[in-house]
Amino acid sequence: MDEPQLDNGLLTPAEPANPVAFFQWATSGNNLVIGLKPEEIGPIARQAIEDYRLDKSSMADWLTQMQRGIDLARLVKETKDYPHDKAANVKYPLITSAALQFNARAYPAIVADDRVVKAKVWGKDQSGEKAARADRVSEFMSYQLSASIPEWETETDKLLTMLPIVGTMFRKWWHDPMENRPRCRLIEPGKFMVNAKVKALEDAPRVTEEIPLFPVEIESRIRGQLFEPFEYVEEGADTQAPQDFIEQHCRYDLDGDGYPEPYIVTVHVATEKLVRMVADYGPGDVILSQEGKVVRINRGSYFVAYQFMPGMEGSFWGTGLGLLLGDISETINTLFNMLIDAGHYASLGGGFIGSELRMKGGAQRMRPGEWRLLNGLGSDARQALVPLTYPGPDATMFQMLGMLIEAGREIASVKDIMTGDAPRNQTATTTMAMIEQGMMVFTAAYKRIFNALKSEYKLLAAMNAATLSPEIYSQFHDMPADPQADFGAADMDIEPIADPRSVTKMQAMAKAQMIMQLAEQGLVDTGEALARIAQAADIPDAEALMPKPDPMQQQMAQMQSDVMRAQVLQAQVNIELTLAQIESERAGAMKNLADAQSKEFGIRLDTLRTQLEDERNRMGLVLKGIAGMAGKPGNGNPAASNGQGIGSPQGGPGAIIPFGPPGTGGGQTGFALGGAMG
Repeated sequence: MDEPQLDNGLLTPAEPANPVAFFQWATSGNNLVIGLKPEEIGPIARQAIEDYRLDKSSMADWLTQMQRGIDLARLVKETKDYPHDKAANVKYPLITSAALQFNARAYPAIVADDRVVKAKVWGKDQSGEKAARADRVSEFMSYQLSASIPEWETETDKLLTMLPIVGTMFRKWWHDPMENRPRCRLIEPGKFMVNAKVKALEDAPRVTEEIPLFPVEIESRIRGQLFEPFEYVEEGADTQAPQDFIEQHCRYDLDGDGYPEPYIVTVHVATEKLVRMVADYGPGDVILSQEGKVVRINRGSYFVAYQFMPGMEGSFWGTGLGLLLGDISETINTLFNMLIDAGHYASLGGGFIGSELRMKGGAQRMRPGEWRLLNGLGSDARQALVPLTYPGPDATMFQMLGMLIEAGREIASVKDIMTGDAPRNQTATTTMAMIEQGMMVFTAAYKRIFNALKSEYKLLAAMNAATLSPEIYSQFHDMPADPQADFGAADMDIEPIADPRSVTKMQAMAKAQMIMQLAEQGLVDTGEALARIAQAADIPDAEALMPKPDPMQQQMAQMQSDVMRAQVLQAQVNIELTLAQIESERAGAMKNLADAQSKEFGIRLDTLRTQLEDERNRMGLVLKGIAGMAGKPGNGNPAASNGQGIGSPQGGPGAIIPFGPPGTGGGQTGFALGGAMG
């Protein structure tokens, strides 16, 4: 195959080229714009702008619903002049309360303590190497998310507040070479464009992020050779106002072979200037056929999508409380304001004044406790004044308002028991059942969040495998460790350490209390139940609270164990004596019996000996169990045994079992066996 053609030290994409050489050039460039011809730069920028606007147009309905939900949650007040100027304009915080409740439950569950990540290995692990590797991965990633990546926890808090309102949020991950660490950023709602017809983010042909940059940030990128130099005009009085850019992850056939490669292009929107273009793949992501043609190119992954609920129409964009509670919230606001206005009208009054009543000035307003003189008689005033009566707030509207608020609270899972107002003297089982019923809507949403967190942790693990230095990783663990081997293992699943089925403390406490009730009935271990209650309640040093064993009970348990051990040993001695007696009987019988009878009798003796040897082995296991039974921690009670259930070692002389030759009845050759044979 011909060698690639070079132009000023760079490959000219429009000319035929060796695919391997082309991909080496594309993946090693910091900005491919400088290697493109001027007539190629414009079409790439215009195509990116056009695709961005098409995707944004497909999202128009979702963007409208999203903005409406944000306005309702922020309690934004519009100018209102109906039914009169300065009419009541109250906003009931239904969506706001639901979003705060969701955040208050999910945030402490996800960021419960310093350990936020766990790693689970698959397959056999006889040597324990997999478990040790999983522990190293879990500890280091928890350190990263808690300390090394400080923005993660802050933006997780924001994520869990905004997600229930808008329905879909995105977090972006990348490796920052300047700080030499992974970084993440929560993308504002409406700033990330994906075509609504896409079913999954990884299947999208392109995604676009709107990025505003201040002039000083633009200049810094130009001087760092990340942006191609360009000129722009500051609009408005503020010369330091941010400029709008789009960063689009798309595919473009730069080498002209008919297969579009993944790239990241950055375009200044106002001037449609392509300022940056880099490959969104590495040399290892290119798969070639035997003939040297491109079969597939895997693109990079930077974004994680979070969904509160799937879209009702099956589109990519999810559903939030802004849509679910939008109409209910606006109707509640309308009813509130109507009731307030009705009460206002009823308290002020008003009406008409006849022309025969002469009064100075126009409309008259009275202050409380004020009396005025009239130029006339009081009877004339009563006849000239025609008051208008207002009925005041309507009871039916009150009932409708209460019904709507209750419906909204049911959808938002904001019940009395969920906000901490639980009935007294209620069993743990009943409380947990009410919590589960009240959280049916949000439980599925939590599960989706945990699945998204798993994708996010896998993305961070892949980034660690590619960029984390062995020196930093080994220094953290105070032992030699290979980050590429640890984080790149395929037999490991990285996931949040929290349980999506027990998001709230109330749920965890209710489950722990139910376990304690089972422990009081003797069905589970009391010590383990106490440990789980302490864990659910975040009680430190729970081991110090565990009941201490009574020395007298321990001594009694040891004595009972010794008695049981002696009984089992006696049974073993009886078995050994019986085995010796069998051999003696065999030797005597062989001399007196014929060959056929001797052979049959030997078989019966061998069978009995095998049974006795099995019983002897079982006795050995019983002895081990007795040794571990004494002083066993847990319920705080001594191990008790009445000697039963161990093969009846105290069973006395036992039964007489005949083992004579056929036809003899066994009376002459029978012998006594211990009770263990029962």
